[in-house]
Amino acid sequence: MSRRALGAVSTDRGMVSLGGARRFAERAFGEVLGMIERHRQRRSLAALDDHLLRDVGLSRADARRETDKAFWQG
Repeated sequence: MSRRALGAVSTDRGMVSLGGARRFAERAFGEVLGMIERHRQRRSLAALDDHLLRDVGLSRADARRETDKAFWQG
């Protein structure tokens, strides 16, 4: 069986695995989904009042520190 039949593409620099490209795309997509989820959770955290923040063991300063982070920061 040829390498092309096994899922490889010929380029001017040799054979490139399509499996590697797929893994990269899946990982990148997962990262984007994680960023969206962090952004959503931080917006929700910012909307909590002081009473609810105390219920989950956070101060307003803790919540502010978390919500001030950019969406790409873990």
